[in-house]
Amino acid sequence: MSTALLDPERQFLGCVMQLPINPARRLLAGMRPNDVANPLAAFVLHLAIGAVANDQPPMPIVLFERAQEIAGRPRAARLREIAAWIARTYEAAPLAPEQHAAHLKSVVLKAAWRRAVDEHARRILQAVAESSTDELHRLADDTGAADELWTRYRAALNNGSVSARLEVVA
Repeated sequence: MSTALLDPERQFLGCVMQLPINPARRLLAGMRPNDVANPLAAFVLHLAIGAVANDQPPMPIVLFERAQEIAGRPRAARLREIAAWIARTYEAAPLAPEQHAAHLKSVVLKAAWRRAVDEHARRILQAVAESSTDELHRLADDTGAADELWTRYRAALNNGSVSARLEVVA
């Protein structure tokens, strides 16, 4: 069994690759490459956001062509790895992506929010041991990244009531 079948990030990206430009634009609204944990998935999400921002559908061939353009003169092995990852992700994507994509977006954003909260908690724990009280207070109040992800997650969970107003950022 392909690991892509069990990975919400890859399932989400597989859905994105199957969508025409306008549904893909709506789905990618508010998404950022760092919303996914896997570095290769983040790169592919970056490619998809860029394709949509340039009015191109995020089909696998378009993403691969963009990868070649971005890389300039990449090592052939790395480009083959990207191409294989894109192909496996596309092949393992759910059928009827329109029905699954919004849910997968909320799953991806929920995981991103949880990572942001975890990172914030780790910074606070480190500051408890190593920083002044004023610095600890400043860090404890610095929840902007997690708050922003929470807002995007809730919007995705509510089928884009807020995300429909967001634009895809290239």
